[in-house]
Amino acid sequence: MKKLGTCNLEDIATIGLGFKSLQNQFFYVKTETIKRYGIKKPHLKPIFQLGDLDPNKYKQTVKPVQWVFHCKDKEQDLRNTGSLRYIRAMEKVPAKEKKQTGKHQTIKAALQAQTSEGGTWYMPKAQLHEVNIWLRKAFNSIYSPFIFEQGAALDQRCNYVISKEGVNWKELAAFFTSSLFALSGESFGATSMGAGALELATTQIHELRTVDLRDLEDASAKKDLIALAEAVWKNTKPVNWETTERPPQEVQDLDKWLLSKMGMPITLDRLYADIVKTLRVRLTVAEDKNIQTKKGQQVNIATVAHSVAESVRPLLESTNFPESFIDPSSRTQSLDFSRAVKLDIESLPMMGESTLVVRNGSDVLFEGQYPRSVAQVIVKALLLGRRKFSFPVDAASADVGLKEFSKWFDRVLEKISTGCGMSAVGTSYEERVHVEVLNVLHLDPNIQEPEFFGHLRLHN
Repeated sequence: MKKLGTCNLEDIATIGLGFKSLQNQFFYVKTETIKRYGIKKPHLKPIFQLGDLDPNKYKQTVKPVQWVFHCKDKEQDLRNTGSLRYIRAMEKVPAKEKKQTGKHQTIKAALQAQTSEGGTWYMPKAQLHEVNIWLRKAFNSIYSPFIFEQGAALDQRCNYVISKEGVNWKELAAFFTSSLFALSGESFGATSMGAGALELATTQIHELRTVDLRDLEDASAKKDLIALAEAVWKNTKPVNWETTERPPQEVQDLDKWLLSKMGMPITLDRLYADIVKTLRVRLTVAEDKNIQTKKGQQVNIATVAHSVAESVRPLLESTNFPESFIDPSSRTQSLDFSRAVKLDIESLPMMGESTLVVRNGSDVLFEGQYPRSVAQVIVKALLLGRRKFSFPVDAASADVGLKEFSKWFDRVLEKISTGCGMSAVGTSYEERVHVEVLNVLHLDPNIQEPEFFGHLRLHN
C-alpha cells in the first residue's frame, strides 16, 4: 500500500454550519408543544444542541428532546391540522429582537422578511443536515467529534462534515478521533473568541490539513482503520488533554497506525508532548490576558471548591481503598512510596494482565506483571493519593474490591457534582470548580475513569 499523504479537509469532505433557525422560539418545539397542538411527524425533524449530547462518548445514542417545526406545505393544505393551529398561535407572538436594530415585530413579520419568493413564512430558512459527523466550532481541551451511526442534525454551534466520494465516513471519523486531528486543529485554529477557546470557523476549517484518505485504496487497510476507530468509540471516553499527557491505549493504537501508514518518523511521545505543549501555551496566554478581570472570579472558584471539598471529605475519609474493600483474609502485599518526591506511573494492558512500572525519576520503585484487576487496584490507590498501602495479589479479591469501590466512589463523585451544581459561580465555571475540588481532595482526575492505562506523573 502506498503511503498516506496530506491534503486540505475540503479535498475529501464537504463542511458546513449546523442548522440556524433565525427564530428558535418558533422553530424549536418540545413534546409538550407537539401534544398541545397535535403536530404530526411529517412536520417534525429531530434537532440536537450541545447540551443534549453526551460529552463522555464519541458515538451518540441520546434520544431527541426537541424537534424543528419543518413545514413547507401551503396553508390551504393544512386546514384542520395541528400544524396550522400552531402556526396561527405563534404568528403574532413578538419575535426575538436583533441587538443591532432593536426593532419590534412579530415572528411572522420577522420570518417573512427572510422568505424567498414562492415560499411560506413558516418554512425553515436553512437546510437541516442529518449527517454522521459533527465537530464543535470551538474547542477547549477536548477535540473529539460527535458521531451518529444513523445521522443527526445539530444546531449552528457545530459544523457538519460529509465525506466525499471514495472516502467512507467512518474513515473520516477515525481521523477526527485521532490525536493527529488535535494537533492539526491546534496548529490551524484561531483564538479570537477569547477565554482561550480554539475556534475552527466554518469559513476556514475547509483548509485544515488532513490525512489524505483517498490514498487508502486497500480494502483490508480500510477495514483495519475503521476497526481501530471503533475500538476507541466503544471502549474509551473523549480525551481531555488538559488533564492527561497520554491518551488511552486504543487511541495510541489508532495514532500509531496512521503515523506508520504515512511513513512519518514521529514517535507517539513527541506527538502527545506537542499537543500538550501547544494547548498549555494557548490556555496560559488566555489566562494572562484575563488575569486582572478574572481575579475575583478565580478567588471565588477556589473558595467554592474548598467549601464543596469540605462537604465531601467526611464520606471520602470514612473508608480507605483498597484495604477497606477487600476481605481481611485475602493475601496482600505492602507498598510504600511515601519517600518519593514524584511518581511516574506506566500502566499497559496485556490481554488479561497488565504491566505496571512505578518510578521516582530514573529509579524504578516497583515493576511487575499482574492480573489486570490487581494492577488497577494499585493504580487507583495511587490516583486516590495513597502512597503507603496493601493490595490484594489475587484477581478474585481485586475484582471484588474494584466493584465495591466503584459503587462507593460513584457516591463521592455524585456529591461533588451536586455541590458544584449548587454553587453560585454559574454553569460555565462548574467544570473548573469540579477540577479544583479534586485537587483540594488530592484526587487525580483520572480516578474518575473505570480503568487507567498509559503514562502519568503524580506529585507527593
